[in-house]
Amino acid sequence: MAGGKKIKPGRRAGLGRKSNRFGIYSFLNVVLFAALAEFAYICVIFFTDILKRNVNGDVFSFPVFVVNLLAFNILCLLLLRLNVKANRRYPFRYYGSFGMVGFFVLIGLCFYAYNYLLYVGAVAGSGGDGQSPFVPTEPIWFTLVFITLAELVVMCLITLNHAARYTIKLYKESEDLRQVQVRSEIQALQTQLNPHFLFNSLNTLVSEIDYDPAAAKQFTIDLAGVYRYILQKQNKPTVTVFEELDFLKAYINLNRVRVGESLHYECIYPDRSNLDFLQENYLPSLSLQLLVENALKHNVISGLKPLYIRVSFTEDLSYLVVSNNINPKKNVQSLGTGLENLAKRYRLLSGREITVEKTEKTFSVKLPMLNGD
Repeated sequence: MAGGKKIKPGRRAGLGRKSNRFGIYSFLNVVLFAALAEFAYICVIFFTDILKRNVNGDVFSFPVFVVNLLAFNILCLLLLRLNVKANRRYPFRYYGSFGMVGFFVLIGLCFYAYNYLLYVGAVAGSGGDGQSPFVPTEPIWFTLVFITLAELVVMCLITLNHAARYTIKLYKESEDLRQVQVRSEIQALQTQLNPHFLFNSLNTLVSEIDYDPAAAKQFTIDLAGVYRYILQKQNKPTVTVFEELDFLKAYINLNRVRVGESLHYECIYPDRSNLDFLQENYLPSLSLQLLVENALKHNVISGLKPLYIRVSFTEDLSYLVVSNNINPKKNVQSLGTGLENLAKRYRLLSGREITVEKTEKTFSVKLPMLNGD
């Protein structure tokens, strides 16, 4: 990454940003918790024994109303915070059957205890009737259970929604990191091509300097143009087919200086091809150069055994085909890294595979056309 700056986990996907902690989602949660708190307060007033007790004051106590609103919000936010902590610290165990069930049981117990204390506060806030506010005059447990279940359902939905949003953020972060890794791997594979090409070109240049200085000068100019293209495109995963074919012509011309007119090149465009087609479809950068270099490396090239390189397209225009005749060199050691390099780049870029076909007379490689996304 530029400047060597490291991206901490979660930053790219927006995890852990303070600006998100109190955003619109948190505000809506606070409003919903406040509504639940007052729903519970009204149920405690009208569905327990408070109205039947001989209270000395107004059953709706403003201090209890305000304290209830604040206290319930604090309780719910603390439970959500605990949910986040458990989710991050024990992500796999937390999502197990016992992890989530255990957390929901904890929420239910907390809400039941809170509703009981709300009842006590409502009795005490209304002035009381001389009896202990902690002891109901008639059973109220069913009412408290009903209120708790209503609160629990809403809280479970909020918790599950929070967990789903967190999972989506983790997925996006993982995708971002995967894309960074893919780009890094592609750039590493592209740089493997350049030293080999430069080594061959410098050897040719040294030979031409002694044999034909004028040709050596022109070769140097052409080499600079070709290498300029390599430097410009090595950081781009894909380039247009038009750019690759244009570059390939220059690359073929350089090699003709080295091997003479025994190297033949032909590009056959499809009948309905046009400039738009060549500009709208893509290939991995330097892919055609790699295939031609592979043909030059493994075949004898002479007046008696010329090398024919042919570029064409399949009928449905979904593949570009690079083929050459076979005049195998003797004692040529090959690790197959060039084709494997190209195949791996295709897998990283699109998940597609190149097709290699070999007969007694020809060797062909079919490259899938990419859409450039």
